[in-house]
Amino acid sequence: MKVGDLVKQGDGVIKFKGAKAPNKSRQIGIIIEIHDLPDELKARRADWAKVLGRTVDVLWANGKLTTGFAEHSLDVISEGG
Repeated sequence: MKVGDLVKQGDGVIKFKGAKAPNKSRQIGIIIEIHDLPDELKARRADWAKVLGRTVDVLWANGKLTTGFAEHSLDVISEGG
């Protein structure tokens, strides 16, 4: 995943099942910034760092900016140039 990639919300981190599962967003967004986790945090929370990945900022098609989104909860649908 890199800056400029088009993404959608995936289920790489949490998978909801059953009749009361919330609807997954169908919004498409673009990665505008990627933040590496500080070494201190990686050392203390290595297990979570593997599950969540880096944090990314996503600008969604509706104009909303989400900061600190878990990298592994997004699916790349088109790689940016």
